[in-house]
Amino acid sequence: MTGERIVSNQPTTSSKRKPLKAIKILRDRRGGVSRELLDRNRQRVATRRAIIDALKTGPKTVPQLSGQTGIPTHEALWCLMGLRKYGEVTEGNEQEGYLEYQLVSKAERE
Repeated sequence: MTGERIVSNQPTTSSKRKPLKAIKILRDRRGGVSRELLDRNRQRVATRRAIIDALKTGPKTVPQLSGQTGIPTHEALWCLMGLRKYGEVTEGNEQEGYLEYQLVSKAERE
């Protein structure tokens, strides 16, 4: 049995070997997470944080957010729509043809 991978979560006969979890086996087979995917995810998280931080000072339109954060308008809008979908921001008044977006407090979300 040496050299075999254990797929189940059942205890092994040897106390030295622990069973491999399914996720570990999958990562080994696929070679882990690609650097490109990790970088893309880090960028999305940074974009989300920047937009939330900018909205903490008050309601803003997409062009205002883009100007303040340096994020392209299409990326800022995409992120805002995700935040809106999950109830973290709401639409406010219209300003110069653009809707303002504002943060929703945690108390209002619950």
